[in-house]
Amino acid sequence: MSLLTAVVNIALKSFLESVRLQTFSTFGLQQIQVDCCFLQQNLWRYTSDEQVALSLIDEIVSSAVRRCVDPKLMEPTTVKTICGR
Repeated sequence: MSLLTAVVNIALKSFLESVRLQTFSTFGLQQIQVDCCFLQQNLWRYTSDEQVALSLIDEIVSSAVRRCVDPKLMEPTTVKTICGR
């Protein structure tokens, strides 16, 4: 495992732990959704094990949904449009 992969994994695990300690509004959840989409699109360059990174990112979104007062996710096409800008 490369050093960069280890750093990415530590950062994602820290992000996940941070999400688990928060309570989110609907808009906070949607911001996490956009942030994670951006990470999915761009982190693959920095990690040798993309599957681990993707599963951590999915877990971040799942945790945010569980920690949200009124969970309403955006449509995936809307999220991708926002990330594409």
